[in-house]
Amino acid sequence: MLRDFGPQGASPRRLAELLELPPGSLEEVLQLAEERAVAVGLPNGRWVLPDQAGFVAGVVRTTAKGFGVVRPVKGQGDEVVVPPESLKNAMDGDLVLVKRRSKRVRGRWVADRFGEVVKVLRRARQTIVGRFFPDPVQPWVDPYARKLHMKVLVETPNFPVREGEFVEVVVTEYGETGPLSGRVLRTLGQAGEPGVDEEVVLSELGIPVEFPPEALEEAERLPDAVREQDLAGRRDLRHQPAVTIDGETAKDFDDAVVAFPGPGDAVEVFVHIADVSHYVTPYSALDLAARERGTSVYLPGRCVPMLPEKLSNGLCSLVPEQDRLAFTVRFLVTPEGRIADYQAFRSVFRSRRRCTYTEVFSWLEAGEFPSDLPPGVAQSLRLLDLAALRLRAQRQRRGSIDFDLPEPEILLDPQGFMTGVREAPRNRAHRLIEELMIAANEAVARMLVFGRTPGIFRVHSRPSPGKLAELQAVLEEFGVPLAGDLEELPASELQRVLAAIEGRPEERFLQTLILRSLARAEYLPECRGHYALATDFYLHFTSPIRRYPDLVVHRFLAHLLEGKRFSPSERELVEAELWEISQTSSFTERRAEEAEREVVRWKQAEFMKEKVGQEFSGHITGVLAFGLFVQLDEIFVEGLVHASTMDDDRYRYEEESHRLVGERTGRIFRLGDPVRVKVLGVDEETMGVDFALILPPLEHLRPSPPSPARKEKPARGQAGRAARGKERHKKPRPPKHEQKTARQPASRRRGR
Repeated sequence: MLRDFGPQGASPRRLAELLELPPGSLEEVLQLAEERAVAVGLPNGRWVLPDQAGFVAGVVRTTAKGFGVVRPVKGQGDEVVVPPESLKNAMDGDLVLVKRRSKRVRGRWVADRFGEVVKVLRRARQTIVGRFFPDPVQPWVDPYARKLHMKVLVETPNFPVREGEFVEVVVTEYGETGPLSGRVLRTLGQAGEPGVDEEVVLSELGIPVEFPPEALEEAERLPDAVREQDLAGRRDLRHQPAVTIDGETAKDFDDAVVAFPGPGDAVEVFVHIADVSHYVTPYSALDLAARERGTSVYLPGRCVPMLPEKLSNGLCSLVPEQDRLAFTVRFLVTPEGRIADYQAFRSVFRSRRRCTYTEVFSWLEAGEFPSDLPPGVAQSLRLLDLAALRLRAQRQRRGSIDFDLPEPEILLDPQGFMTGVREAPRNRAHRLIEELMIAANEAVARMLVFGRTPGIFRVHSRPSPGKLAELQAVLEEFGVPLAGDLEELPASELQRVLAAIEGRPEERFLQTLILRSLARAEYLPECRGHYALATDFYLHFTSPIRRYPDLVVHRFLAHLLEGKRFSPSERELVEAELWEISQTSSFTERRAEEAEREVVRWKQAEFMKEKVGQEFSGHITGVLAFGLFVQLDEIFVEGLVHASTMDDDRYRYEEESHRLVGERTGRIFRLGDPVRVKVLGVDEETMGVDFALILPPLEHLRPSPPSPARKEKPARGQAGRAARGKERHKKPRPPKHEQKTARQPASRRRGR
């Protein structure tokens, strides 16, 4: 209706008249519409559609240098860059209304890529975390977030707060350009106390930890076990020798697998996924809590679940010898590795054993299975392994990219302080589960697309030619060509490069570089394919206990299986909501990843304080004008060798070849080069680790090739890491106790 009024908009009274509603009845609806960027209120009181008024609505992401980048809410048009002075009081994550600047090009006015914030439509959060300083005139809080360049003035708390203690503050007033005003809600602890790093990061990123009382009450009202009435319309598969395969520390089991001999030497595979949608209904308190979280968050030694424990570790977890409700995907894997005759249905089944990756790997490698396994499990595992090998070979033939990057596994003492790190195992059993989950995800994506049913899809776009060009330049330095048109480069070419560098000393570094050149996968209500997997059909279906998009997919799959159809008007509403869920889910996924990185970085910095003066081997992962970034080989910690410590020579930065060249000695430092470093210290402000190079004798150096002088360009990418940050206090390490392991659950890798 608003579109009919054009850019001048309509008053609430006029809208109420047209809808035959009482005056004033639309205020709440219009406010909600503005919070969702559907409509916006103008200063004259009239309401208009954003695009008709020349505005762009989107979420702003701020950089370390204070710039904002606004991506339009529905992916329409290019991103808008907002300079710091034009952000006004908008902060990272806010939904904002932006007015593009215009410039004159060849006699015509065209929209520029820059803009300014006109209005904040919805705040991403109302609280800020920082360190408290009890100034006698005006107490204030120094924000923890490196992207927030202003203080928060607070009232004197009516409870004790120590100087420098981390606190959570609710913002009561957003100034246009000056400091914020707020009130201290609670204390989070002093730096150096156990668990403070996790509490600070979770609170800073706005990750909910406690569930709303309504959600907990709703969970408690659920049954403790599967009831007879729950079985209606389900296929009974309780006779199958299905098993779960997870890591030793896993507590929630949302997938189980089983296989049988199929026709024509095919393998018949059943993938059982916990039917969370049977218990968590749309718009219920549990559903809204899960939607807000978006995903479970895995920190070293701690998990913040998406669903309450009664569901995640109980009723929905596929524990052994308990009846469980499931969505089952059944398919045949042909000898050529193709998926045939796939179907999905609701079922009830019973897991016969909880297996771990370690034991399944040992059984498959030895070709022997323990005698106490339930009947049929050993044969099923052999067939599952065969099916996975076929699927993997077929994926490789179609050009799918396989990254086998080592993952660090942080070791903690009972108080949560890091005591060491090791490479997490990744073996044949991990790949078995990953292949089966990918196959199930592809099959369900095809069902929704061919069934003309809406859904949330996992989309991985083609990498940008610019990033590929940068990658190409680095690969040429190592004698590995990247061939083909960068605009249309197939994933198979990157897989060829990965195969070419296998076994080389710089393999891990180049693998990481290739991974960084790829676009970030995201959730969208449109099936646009997955570049890395080289498939046109993909979504996430296999982890509904810990990922909200999977739960949504289950609901639409049930809708399809029941033969229901949406009318055009219903479909329009559904797709609008799916777009919002997709954007929220992509955000919560990035938020969870950021939380994990930040906590790991904090723990690593604390750990390295005791390593000052020690020497380590590593590889150069970044070369910039101000120095080298080096990742240690044994403990996966990255640090900076600042150019000021390289006092043996004056080094020239060659950006295009990613290297520093000594003008007198001819020393060359390139991406991927092995180096030996000494730990100088830990920067308390940025939590960055500082290294110094241990230089080899000059006679072992290769001469520096002549190169034309280049004008130095501003450092990009990792350059911000050396400049940003807020002060961190020292945390004294407790005495070492029995170690415990904090690993990323292997199930998080399933289905990509």
